[in-house]
Amino acid sequence: MVGSIVGHHKSPYRGSSVEFAEYRKYVAGDDPRLLDWRVLARTDRYYVREFEADTNLRCYVVIDCSKSMAFGQKGVRKFDYARKIAATLSYMLVHQGDAVGLEIFDDGVAKDIPPRRNPLHLRYIFDTLAAAEPRGETGLVHELHQFAERIRQRAMVIIISDCFCDVDELL
Repeated sequence: MVGSIVGHHKSPYRGSSVEFAEYRKYVAGDDPRLLDWRVLARTDRYYVREFEADTNLRCYVVIDCSKSMAFGQKGVRKFDYARKIAATLSYMLVHQGDAVGLEIFDDGVAKDIPPRRNPLHLRYIFDTLAAAEPRGETGLVHELHQFAERIRQRAMVIIISDCFCDVDELL
């Protein structure tokens, strides 16, 4: 995972965690404190220890709130399942120290909550999910394009939808 805050997820970048990643040859300018003196004694070559960088995840949960999500059986709608999935993911992410945001859309953006890692923010997400109801037409493709343009930083995006739209639009 790529992020700017130290956290639980492995990053593709090297950093200053406690978890050893690999050795690499010493290059002028490297911190001499990272030299492995035992490897130097065995090989007569300078090697530097590198460690995994851990970062926090930034995640957006995007929910389709169109009329097609109102379909269901035995009193349970697709939207009810989507709401439970979004709430569960949000809870897990915030409680492991990650930032989570929420976007609810139909033929336009109904609600856009930027990612935060605060437990009070989680309450705001839960209240928003509880108040949301399926309505409007499906604008899945258009709204996803708009959403992608609004994201300013790298993030994981989880899309919860029945994808009930024109197949040609998806391709």
